[in-house]
Amino acid sequence: MGQISCLFGIIISWILPSFTGKYTKKHPIIFSHLLERLTLLIIITFGETIIGIADYFKPSNSSINSIFVFFTVASLFFAYIAEFDHLIEEKKTGQTGNLLIYLHYFILFGLSLITVSLKFISEKEANSLFAISCLYGGMLLFYIGITIAITFNKPQ
Repeated sequence: MGQISCLFGIIISWILPSFTGKYTKKHPIIFSHLLERLTLLIIITFGETIIGIADYFKPSNSSINSIFVFFTVASLFFAYIAEFDHLIEEKKTGQTGNLLIYLHYFILFGLSLITVSLKFISEKEANSLFAISCLYGGMLLFYIGITIAITFNKPQ
């Protein structure tokens, strides 16, 4: 019963913001504040990813793969920062913030899948096809979120 109520609560929390648009149009959010909070959440998630790849940097198993894994995570971080710190228009007015919240779901779930897959790839018992599928699926979700965020970019 507890798992069902937990699942029900998660689904409601994902769907409910889509029904608040008419209220937040009357009382718009401060876009830059919401963006800052969501960016902090993603930076914390990147920190968890760094913790997750720490096993690649032990003296016993450091290799070119360790550098490649770190380069991959660093590239994802720089792609996120380039979009949400340098390209996005923070002074938007009249925004509900719902699109910004929902696109961060893609980024958050993508980073979580990447973190899990990087842990699985190094384990002998793990199914390699599943781990690689999670890695590419996570990258796809991450870049879908980044691509949706282009709608908030500064005019060029």
